[in-house]
Amino acid sequence: MKVRRNRETSPLVIGMISVLMLLGMGVLAVELWQLQIPRKSGFEAEFLQQSVRRVRLPAVRGKIYDTHGLCLADSVPNYCIAIYTEEMRAPRSVVANTLELLHEVWARVGHPPDITYQEIQQHLLLTPNEPLVAWKNLDDKSLARWKRKFEEWTAPTKGSRRRNKVAGLDLGKPVQGRSIVLETAALKRRGTSTAANTLELVYEISERIGIPRAITFQHIKDHIYARRPLPLLAWKNIDKKTMARWADSCSGLAGTDIFFQADRHYPEGENLAHLIGFTLEAASTREEAGERVHFDLRGIEGKKGLEGTYNKLLEGEPGSRLVQIDVSGFHHRDLQVKPPRPGGDLQLTIDARIQRFAQEALALRQEGEPNDVPVRGAVVVLDPNNGDVLALVSAPSFDPNTYMRSKTYRQSLLKDTTARTYHRAVFGQYPPGSIFKPIVSLGALKDSPDYDEIIHTCKNPYHVGKRRMKCWVHSNYGEHGELDLREALMYSCNVYMFEMAQEVGFEPIHDMAQQFGFGQYAGLFPDLESEPAHKTLQYGNLPEIALNPIDLCNMSIGQGAITVSPLQMAMATAAIANGGTLYRPRLVKKWRTAPDEPYSENPTWANHRIDVPIEALELVRAGMYDVVQEENGTAKKARVPGVLIAGKTGSAQYRTRVDGKVVDRVHTWMISYAPFDFPRYAIAFLVEDGVSGGKTIGPRLSALYQNIFEYDGTIQKEEG
Repeated sequence: MKVRRNRETSPLVIGMISVLMLLGMGVLAVELWQLQIPRKSGFEAEFLQQSVRRVRLPAVRGKIYDTHGLCLADSVPNYCIAIYTEEMRAPRSVVANTLELLHEVWARVGHPPDITYQEIQQHLLLTPNEPLVAWKNLDDKSLARWKRKFEEWTAPTKGSRRRNKVAGLDLGKPVQGRSIVLETAALKRRGTSTAANTLELVYEISERIGIPRAITFQHIKDHIYARRPLPLLAWKNIDKKTMARWADSCSGLAGTDIFFQADRHYPEGENLAHLIGFTLEAASTREEAGERVHFDLRGIEGKKGLEGTYNKLLEGEPGSRLVQIDVSGFHHRDLQVKPPRPGGDLQLTIDARIQRFAQEALALRQEGEPNDVPVRGAVVVLDPNNGDVLALVSAPSFDPNTYMRSKTYRQSLLKDTTARTYHRAVFGQYPPGSIFKPIVSLGALKDSPDYDEIIHTCKNPYHVGKRRMKCWVHSNYGEHGELDLREALMYSCNVYMFEMAQEVGFEPIHDMAQQFGFGQYAGLFPDLESEPAHKTLQYGNLPEIALNPIDLCNMSIGQGAITVSPLQMAMATAAIANGGTLYRPRLVKKWRTAPDEPYSENPTWANHRIDVPIEALELVRAGMYDVVQEENGTAKKARVPGVLIAGKTGSAQYRTRVDGKVVDRVHTWMISYAPFDFPRYAIAFLVEDGVSGGKTIGPRLSALYQNIFEYDGTIQKEEG
């Protein structure tokens, strides 16, 4: 039998092991000290870099004023009910889980359930272990859709044969009879997501203050995924009554508050919608001033009109806020705030009162015009002495305030056959008809100064070559007989223009039209910070050649390939009124880059002096005087007692297809200026599909002048 004897450990070995242990502990202590002391700032910087995010803060948008300082576009607070989803990490909630499942099924069924939020709460309170029937008596289409979507939802993942389970749904029974049933007992044991808790809070607020939900569950999930540190704006543009209800019944709820952001309001509504334009939510940006933007608290940006053209000036400079968040997106604190700088302001030459007068005049229906169809047309009022735009009306119009807030309204305008968002006054292109005759006459008089003495005979029938050409009076089996140029303008005789055009040729007419700016850039929206420049852009159409005598004759009466806008015709009228200076239309009177900065003037700009003898201008002006003031003039209905008015009517024929048939239609025109001796207003007036310039526009123009001259004190306002 062997006896085991204990060996004594050598003190040397124990000492060596102890030294090694102490050495290891010393190395660990030194390394720990290195991590916590010398390298602390580096790790802290890396931590901050990973947890600090930049939030872009939009600036308050600048204002737009009329010439007298009346606000046309204002920045107003948009009060919203906000939910801070970072605070929605509440304990487990069966109500939230049920609502989440309900919305997931809803997205696949295609229509809302047959139960309310109150019924869900009551069911979970009284019978939580019983199934909840969410959809009842589904039709065949809904059943087929749900079964297909359910199969896609629970389909096995790649590499697996087992179908995916959905808590609260029976894999073997997606429907029971014709109903969809939720197993709420299974949802009690399930964890609750931030999105589900947020959804429950939305339902709770909606129930307490009595307003329908305005955001979808998908919207909530998208916000949590991409913008969690920012407030979720569950309701926007709430009124004072709704705000009071929220304060009374919801202010104690965790994770919700009233939040406001800058919004836009247009006091004149439809009156200036085409000119001012509108704003919509700005596109998200990822970089601002060379620095990365992690979250963009989106503001608004201009989309059309002046809002879009001068968006950079009006939007100001955005600010930023540095926030510290954790890995789950929880907002711990603000580290730094750079306040935004408000946008600049515009003051226009537009007179809001004259704008209203023009809109009201355009809406005046004449005898025979249908009441169930909106008037389509445009009015432009200029100051002929400097080119200032006093009114710029396009009809029919739209409400920019509703347009910004309602997607349904925007979609309805896309289907509107009257093209309510189309700015006819600036961008509309129409054949000018007889209002082009003063330009033709000036071209002939420049080429042949004595042409005012030439007599032509208006006879019916009249032929150019083998083709019969008509004067408007021929349609009534009449003729003008012998007449000179001034009489031809007064009677608006086509035959005289045909004869004159064939005698002087195409070039004098084309050159004069070019001098008046037809077919060229008008310059209504210039770059405010650059010197005025004449851009070589086509605006309208001025034919370069006449292919034959028929083309030439058509052009002489404003028909054929030539097209103009109401703005161009107002510019030409102003040049005739002021004695031959073609001004660029000035819309922006002055501007500033910030509310606390001084205004910079936007000067008037004369394009050039029209090369035409003053005697020729006086003759054409006299003919336009006769159009309105003489008993035989075509626009005697445009008269205003106490004021001498000059003008020219026009009826531009065109063909269109209606119900499969080609029909003849007429765009009616009138250009005018007044008072005759010392003009202060030059006007181009258009009504689509009218009868004639004199009948359709004459009375409307008379009403417009009556209001303008009463407004400026030229004539005394009529009592009553």
